[in-house]
Amino acid sequence: MADFTLSKPAVTGTKGKGSPLGNVAYALFVLFFFWVGSLLVDMLIQAPGVFEHLMQNSDTTRPQIEMGLGVGSLFGIGVFALGALLVGASVTALRLRRRHLRR
Repeated sequence: MADFTLSKPAVTGTKGKGSPLGNVAYALFVLFFFWVGSLLVDMLIQAPGVFEHLMQNSDTTRPQIEMGLGVGSLFGIGVFALGALLVGASVTALRLRRRHLRR
């Protein structure tokens, strides 16, 4: 088995300073994805039948489902909220555990 050693610790307690150019690049990256997301949402609003058509299988034995934009959004937000809640709870538990182990 190979042995991998690092010259620096992978996880340290201190955070490095971010460069201004790196911060600008990250902000542009985030803004670009917000822009793309807004375009996708706008496309779904302008053509509501496209999303349902893409979600349907071409199997003729299954019944056709007419799902409105509100229902799809509700289920999407519900799944996202559940995932965010699970990630938040796990991060909080890890932080509390780390804080408790330090004492």
